[in-house]
Amino acid sequence: MSTRVLIIDIPSNGHLFPKLALVSELVGRGHQVTYVTIEEFAEKVRGAGADVLTYASVKPLESLANDSSITPTEAFFRENVAILRAVEAHYGDDRPDLLAYDEAAFQAGRVLRHVWGLPAVHLAPSVVSNAHYSYFERIFALAPEFALTDPVDEISAFLDGYGIADRVQEFLWTERVPDELTVVFVPRHFQPAYETFDERFVFIGPSLGDRGFLDDWQPPADGLPTVLVSLGTVNNQHLGFFRTAVEAFRDQPLHAVISVGNGLDPAELEPLPPNVEVHRWIRHVKVLEHAAAFVTHGGTGSLSEALHTGTPVVVVPQGVDVLPYAERVTELGIGTVVRPENLQAAALRDAVLAVAGDEAVARRVRELQEHTHESGGPALAADEIENYLKREQR
Repeated sequence: MSTRVLIIDIPSNGHLFPKLALVSELVGRGHQVTYVTIEEFAEKVRGAGADVLTYASVKPLESLANDSSITPTEAFFRENVAILRAVEAHYGDDRPDLLAYDEAAFQAGRVLRHVWGLPAVHLAPSVVSNAHYSYFERIFALAPEFALTDPVDEISAFLDGYGIADRVQEFLWTERVPDELTVVFVPRHFQPAYETFDERFVFIGPSLGDRGFLDDWQPPADGLPTVLVSLGTVNNQHLGFFRTAVEAFRDQPLHAVISVGNGLDPAELEPLPPNVEVHRWIRHVKVLEHAAAFVTHGGTGSLSEALHTGTPVVVVPQGVDVLPYAERVTELGIGTVVRPENLQAAALRDAVLAVAGDEAVARRVRELQEHTHESGGPALAADEIENYLKREQR
């Protein structure tokens, strides 16, 4: 069965990376995949075998933390509108066979689902919500000072153009609960309240693929235990954090690999001790396969990679969005959490040494690693998508 699949996504490496192996799997099965993204990501998508439909981003997501002129929900909604306009202009009266949309592109995805009347699949790189567990309610409980307000009037006015303003609740961040097939790119047991999620939710674990566009890595010849340090792909502009990490491992019997992304210039961390190396982009899994611990901001992509390689974690949260994941790390006993306000070189070093030497942590990480390897990955996701489409076409 060959189909035309349209995937819409926001311009974020953390959302793009997990989907590339699924794209390759679908293309390898003979499906024609068109992926909506920005020009900066186009070559990565083409490398996975998809056609690319580019659009002009409204606002770089990495800049939201330092811009008080727009709220995150406003920025994401306007990004969704830009995506939607590009898709409408490209397809006109034509239609793909299946629509798949990222969790942060759900507003564009749900409008298209309504207008086109097509089968739709929700792609979730993070944990998901249902009637028993709410990701946003958990954030509000862990960070009562945090407020998230949808631009309801702006969204309603936009939806009115499609005759669906009365369904505005389905297009709000804090209200949405998936009602379609949902592919979740985390292991089932990492999902809070996982036993309450029915067959509409398919937990495939990390979708890793080759990612040959990232720098390769080889373990050091000195044989020292390795530690990977990264703040992910978005919120990584914290020079103070990375300088603290350099000092934490200076003159220690450890080899630190620091990945900074585009957040800063690696030269800002120089001079480096001989046991510390810094990269912009590197294949984290290659490092984690040799790592005694992973110092991470606690995003689900990073945590899923750590579970895949069986690596204990030290989570240093950089925003309220990862607090539920940090809480889950503690619940599962697969690492520890260091609050940013408590971050000092000695505290970070002690946390790494503690998790790396804890047999109970190692045992729980191995158990979840086995579960992660059994999750199914992109092959299971493609199976479920194909079966879903067969059911919808009957």
